[in-house]
Amino acid sequence: MKFEADIINFLQTNASIGWITLFQLITTLGSYLGFLIVFCILFFKNRKLSYTFVATFIVASVFNHFLKAVIMRDRPFVTYPSIINYGGEDGYSMPSGHSMCGALFATFIFYLILKSHSTKGTKALGGICCALFAILIAYSRMVLGVHYLTDTIAGIFEGILFAIIGIYVYNLIVKKSKKNAKEDTIIKL
Repeated sequence: MKFEADIINFLQTNASIGWITLFQLITTLGSYLGFLIVFCILFFKNRKLSYTFVATFIVASVFNHFLKAVIMRDRPFVTYPSIINYGGEDGYSMPSGHSMCGALFATFIFYLILKSHSTKGTKALGGICCALFAILIAYSRMVLGVHYLTDTIAGIFEGILFAIIGIYVYNLIVKKSKKNAKEDTIIKL
């Protein structure tokens, strides 16, 4: 859509080289660097949750590639020559994989914060930081000219959805393992 291209043109027209470089760094947090950071945090805090995170990330990434192949939306710089590809991307754009990852990572970290013994204020601040993290990655994708606004929104929703499903499955597994441990204790008595 033209208005989405206008947004990207506006962001790029008003961007300095330093600004572009900053967003090139930020965008790496929505890929394997972000994955490694989140995995390490989860691994040291809750190993079972970290394994669920890995499985969720793999399934979500495969699904994202599938959606891109089905939707086949060209990247903004392909359709609009005035847009510069500062991200060095190719392939299709809908939905944004980096935005999906940013939202997936943020949702898992927010879940970890919610389950901690932190105060309500700390949890609220953590939620705000997690939301800003996902939004900043999505914003970086538009500044770099590799995604439209709707690509990033779809990616964010996709990441949150997969994270919720992954966390739900994790909770089912934990609940079942606690039930089995309780039954084993009763049988041994």
